[in-house]
Amino acid sequence: MILEYTHTKENIHPVPKAIGASRISWVDHARGLAIMLVVYRHVVVGMKRSGISVSDFMYNLQEVFYNFRMPVFFVLSGIFVAGSLRKKTRVSILEDRAATILYPYLLWAVLTILLQIVFSQFSNSKRNWNELLFIILQPRAIDHLWYLFALFNTSVLYLFFSKIIKKPWIHALLAIFLHAITFAPFLQGNSLISDMLYFYPYFYTGTYLSSAFLNKQKADSMLKADHLKWLLPIFLLGQWFWFVHRDEQKIYFLLFFFINLVACYLVYIISHMISLRNSNDWLAYIGRYSLHIYILHVPIAAFIRNIVKHFDVNMNAWLLLFICWVGGILIPIALFHLLRNFGFEKLFSLKNKSIA
Repeated sequence: MILEYTHTKENIHPVPKAIGASRISWVDHARGLAIMLVVYRHVVVGMKRSGISVSDFMYNLQEVFYNFRMPVFFVLSGIFVAGSLRKKTRVSILEDRAATILYPYLLWAVLTILLQIVFSQFSNSKRNWNELLFIILQPRAIDHLWYLFALFNTSVLYLFFSKIIKKPWIHALLAIFLHAITFAPFLQGNSLISDMLYFYPYFYTGTYLSSAFLNKQKADSMLKADHLKWLLPIFLLGQWFWFVHRDEQKIYFLLFFFINLVACYLVYIISHMISLRNSNDWLAYIGRYSLHIYILHVPIAAFIRNIVKHFDVNMNAWLLLFICWVGGILIPIALFHLLRNFGFEKLFSLKNKSIA
């Protein structure tokens, strides 16, 4: 069975379907590229926190791309939520988001904290039972899983605002305002609110562009490789500016927002180019399982790292990084299929999915 992607599905990650469903393959590729960057960063940060020598080049290699990895996901999610809203009710969409985003977040956040408490001697994070409250009150404290809660919250916020605000330009100004106030002192340290508001304009950008990106002819026109002639220089200049001034987001937040959108656009064009060559290659395959990879890659990379440490293997840092990176991408996919075979697919979603 071939895995397919539906235009109207609003999940944060592509939902594999049987042959006959309409597919947007470049989305799979975009998520594949983004999730590989995410795994690389978390592997490097994990190595650094565990005391392994990480060179400046090794660390900065991911830092150069740090600014747009998550916006790639938020824009794509906005595209599909808006597409669903043209065919489904807000209540139905909210139920879907709760089943496919909120539920796995709550489940895996609890499991993560419990595992970190039980295996504290092997973890970089030292937990106590009170930190279960952070799941709701301080999502950033739950390591990488904060993204799922932020994505659910931005979805809820959009469903609310889109009901009462009918003029796109007013909604756009509101989105920028919400983004701006995340730099105010009273929101510093409050990741529950700040993450939702910070990423909201990216999500809204996706909803605004939804009708164009979900139309094959328009999407093909917008994602032409010829656009790279003018986009690539802007991207390189923007990434240089971001890297040099990344500690000054409060000053340049509007410019950074533009820089990040340019980078997202570049990722989508590259993804579209790859999909035209092969719409069902290994990168698309990884993209389809980006949710499972995102949830599981940190503990799996930590497990690999601790195995190497336990056996006192004197391994080159680059080799360890590569092994943890590849393992953090491929093992979650294999583990998901293993769990599914034993009837545990509900660990990742409350909705029934047909996955080949």
